[in-house]
Amino acid sequence: MNSFSLWIDYLDRDFIDSDLPKYLERGARGVTTNPAIFQQAIANKAAYKSQIAALKGTGVAGKRLYEALAIADAQNAADALKPCFDNQDGFVSIEVDPAFAHDAPSTIEEARRLHKAIGRKNVMIKVPATNEGVIAIKELLKLGVPTNATLVFSTAQTQKLLNAAKDNETPLVISVFVSRFDRAIDDRLPKELRAKTGIMNAANHYNLIANAARKNVRVLFASTGVKGGGLSADYYVSELLGDNAINTAPLAAIDAFLAGGERESRLPIAPDQISAFFGELDAKDINFERLCDKLLSEGLAQFERAFSDIISTLA
Repeated sequence: MNSFSLWIDYLDRDFIDSDLPKYLERGARGVTTNPAIFQQAIANKAAYKSQIAALKGTGVAGKRLYEALAIADAQNAADALKPCFDNQDGFVSIEVDPAFAHDAPSTIEEARRLHKAIGRKNVMIKVPATNEGVIAIKELLKLGVPTNATLVFSTAQTQKLLNAAKDNETPLVISVFVSRFDRAIDDRLPKELRAKTGIMNAANHYNLIANAARKNVRVLFASTGVKGGGLSADYYVSELLGDNAINTAPLAAIDAFLAGGERESRLPIAPDQISAFFGELDAKDINFERLCDKLLSEGLAQFERAFSDIISTLA
């Protein structure tokens, strides 16, 4: 493998100061966040309490307070990642308010504001890849804002994003979610098909993006943590190794992967093999397009709840 990249799907203030440099020394090359990650960090880490108290003392609360905390973390993480920043790796991602997922103008406005406030070249703004999100992403790329298109499940989403990135040089990563497919339908499948739907779908996206040959676009495999099923902690990392691919993983998966030594590429997977697998899903009466829509709706709802909980906590 020449260009596989391992990113960390976790961030909090203590982690930036203590553990992030150690992971970078071991080969990690980027960081992603989402509202659920920030919710857990702000609620459970003492490192935020003094800044929260100070800002509340000046009348800052709610969303403004959340943004002040998140912007500071993004700035510090971006500074720590600067040594590996090369316009492909070395990015930290921060997400726009998920309530704007179906509002392109508001997404564009907030993304531009956050990007300017953070003031670092190696920051990506995360935007859910809804229809309106794709419209926003196209405009953000034109404006030179590096973007992470998140909550990607269907190849139709990826094709729209590839079209949006055409004739552009601004970095875009397409975050294809993986393990959620298996958690959703494995109990309806025979043993030989379990823990494979997310991999085969991800491989399909990988081929689509590789064939498009957009120099500014990379695939990023997300939702790669293991929850039950008897799988190794790094299963969704090891099974999706490929040139020019990124995998953003929770710390348990990263630790297991790094402890395992060198691995061989698993991608690309031949299109006829992928088609045969999805033919078996069809035979099991699984409507894959409907499943993608369901997982997108559930993912948006999860992020919206987490974001709302953060704002309520900081009100």
